[in-house]
Amino acid sequence: MVKPVVNEMIEERLEDRSAQAGNSPSAGVRQASDSVAPEVLRGQLESQPALMAWKQLLSQGWKVVAIDRLTPRKQKSCPVFRLRGPQGETVIAKRCRKEGARIERMIYQEVLPRVPLPRLEFRGLVEEPVGEFCWLFLDDAASEPYSPKLPHHRALAGRWLGEVQVASFSFNLQDRLPGREPGHYFRSLRGSKVILVDHLGHNTAMVTEDAEVFHKAVALLETAETHWSQIEETCGVMPRTLVHGDFAAKNVLVRDGSPSPALLVFDWEFAGWGVPGIDLAQLDERAVSPDLDVYGSVLQRAQLHLTSGEIQAVAACGNLFRLVEEVRWATSFLKFDSREYLIKTVEELRFYEPLLAKALEILKVGLA
Repeated sequence: MVKPVVNEMIEERLEDRSAQAGNSPSAGVRQASDSVAPEVLRGQLESQPALMAWKQLLSQGWKVVAIDRLTPRKQKSCPVFRLRGPQGETVIAKRCRKEGARIERMIYQEVLPRVPLPRLEFRGLVEEPVGEFCWLFLDDAASEPYSPKLPHHRALAGRWLGEVQVASFSFNLQDRLPGREPGHYFRSLRGSKVILVDHLGHNTAMVTEDAEVFHKAVALLETAETHWSQIEETCGVMPRTLVHGDFAAKNVLVRDGSPSPALLVFDWEFAGWGVPGIDLAQLDERAVSPDLDVYGSVLQRAQLHLTSGEIQAVAACGNLFRLVEEVRWATSFLKFDSREYLIKTVEELRFYEPLLAKALEILKVGLA
């Protein structure tokens, strides 16, 4: 029996949550924090799709002599590899969907080079001839994992975020990126609630414990819905800008160097244009949780006079935005009368419900 692609995607998401490896281009650099060690591929390397794509991109470049798999074997649709050359050369190869990869390519080629900050070098993109996938290549980064528990890391993130947002004002990106206004997250919230209610009424695979989880999720989403007019008003003070969309610790590295350390940010497939609240989120250790005072100081230098309270309130909205997107992902793969699909969604919702409740408490304080 062929394993459903959708179920495979759910398993990859659960693996990402537990190991925090994700589909990041530089995931292998963070071995110290990952539970899965790189696997050296054996056998005929020439038949490996990542190598074949690299040869198309750089036919006269260095020869690949070794390949490391940086993501678990079960992560089949979007694996990440490190390709090694004979003189110590390395490049990261990430298989991803074409739609997201095209956004990433634009950010790497057109946006980040115009921001006066260090960045990962984009090496190219090769589309597979059939289907929705492609291969994206980035330079490997000799860097350390990001930790929101370290104040100097959070300060780096606050400065980086502010600088990139201020620079993006002049890039005319609003017509080239998906919208990230509060309404985007409201539609996600409404869509998730409709799916949950529909399955509560019609999914024959559901047992009492599952229904309790679904009812709790619906109640939390309905509570969030009652605050939405205030959320819209709160976010109205923020200038519209480039939004990363998945500004998580797994998508950030810190490179030590002269004259100072630098933040390296990747995985831009969910980037958009709008309110940057989701990038300011401070909810849990998986988020970058940038230093909001440092971030605010960068905006002040650019003559954007937002108070600390206003920024904190938008960050509180961002906590909710982030979790609404996580719930949307968890519900989008539900299938009627399938216990296998249902269990995966229940596991996800059990994980996110306490965080969602906490986000709502913080939001109430921020909106007061």
